[in-house]
Amino acid sequence: MKGINRYVSQTSYMLFFTLPMSIIGFVLTVTFTALGLALTPIGIGLPLLHAAIRAAHGMMRFDLGLQRELLAPAAVQGRPEPAELGSFRFRDMFTQARLYAPLLYWMMKLPLAVFQFASAVIFPLCGACMMISPAVYIILARYGIDLYHDDLVMNVLLTELTDYQRYWVVSGIGLVMVLIGLGVLNGLAKAAVRLLNGLGAAPSGQASGGTIRETAPIREAAPISETLMIREEPAADSSYPSLDSYLRGKEEAFSG
Repeated sequence: MKGINRYVSQTSYMLFFTLPMSIIGFVLTVTFTALGLALTPIGIGLPLLHAAIRAAHGMMRFDLGLQRELLAPAAVQGRPEPAELGSFRFRDMFTQARLYAPLLYWMMKLPLAVFQFASAVIFPLCGACMMISPAVYIILARYGIDLYHDDLVMNVLLTELTDYQRYWVVSGIGLVMVLIGLGVLNGLAKAAVRLLNGLGAAPSGQASGGTIRETAPIREAAPISETLMIREEPAADSSYPSLDSYLRGKEEAFSG
């Protein structure tokens, strides 16, 4: 049941959402990027480019979130979620190429969205329409309309079948197309996430919404005895005479 619900969600996304969203994102990306680069010498291009990057990134996170929900949890396991953009300055736009990933996302998404839309129309939509052919025949027969009576393909391939039986053949072909679409749309959804998810993920070593920071490895502290270099003095050897006894012996030798 979950697979059928996922198939319906994938079909709805690719029919009604992916192509309009991709067209809007592509037009926004191309228009404001071209204006921003062209107007940069006079000072108003950078704010336009800054706004285009932020808008494209917000749309990218929303679109990637929808695409990840279309797949089974195992298909997105291990793939990082889209990262927040965070704050950046105008000068960062000249030194950090990573900021332009959302613009590249929508340039790559439009051709893929066209292919997704076409696949959703051909397999699940047309297949579902063909599956209800017998019901269409019953309705049209009341008005004396027969779509396949003079059809050249039907008259050549299915000459011995009645008109009503021909509609059932078309219904079976529609069922096959729907089943093929189950694998095709799921494969396209996986390919889109695999291809585009890296553009929205945070780079290695960067927290979500922050800047890249490199931290020095934590070194283990040396023992206190090694740090203070504490050394124990050897005990005095009792076999040697003390200084007082030595001087007293000398005095006695001179007086004698």
